[in-house]
Amino acid sequence: MRARERILDAATALMERSGFEAVNMLAVAREAEVSRQTVYAHFGSREDLISEAIIRISGQVFDRVNARLATASDAAEHVVEFVVAVRSEFRQHPVLGALAFPDRGSPLFDDQLFARATPVAERFLAPIAAREPRLAARFDDVVEITLRFGLSILLFDSDAVRTDDDLRAFLRRSLLPALTL
Repeated sequence: MRARERILDAATALMERSGFEAVNMLAVAREAEVSRQTVYAHFGSREDLISEAIIRISGQVFDRVNARLATASDAAEHVVEFVVAVRSEFRQHPVLGALAFPDRGSPLFDDQLFARATPVAERFLAPIAAREPRLAARFDDVVEITLRFGLSILLFDSDAVRTDDDLRAFLRRSLLPALTL
């Protein structure tokens, strides 16, 4: 296995076991059985390493989320299923789930969140522009609204949206009108 992959595996394992605070260049080097210099050669900073690990994890869940989105019959249903599927993935994956806790050093709470999250959301939401060409001019707004709405759902759970079916109903009542879908 290449050093870069071992380093990303090590960072992911540390985050899964002990949260984001456990990730530092020395700990990752020990876990990956490489030198600290090797870690720095591949990742210039701890933040770069954590971002790459999260992007890698996101790529791994992309297929599962897309499989759920394939059943959506129109753009509105695509958006609803996107939020439901992402919440499900966050709840099930130890690293993604830890993103919701600021006391674990979560990068979800840093000031560059939207800059990093927007390309990922654009990738997931791109099919709605094909399904609803009239949304192409407003695609940036759709991404922004969906991201902001989705993050609030990830961070603030309630009885009104506890189950996937409750969340779907809530999204149809509230998010879709905001997007005018």
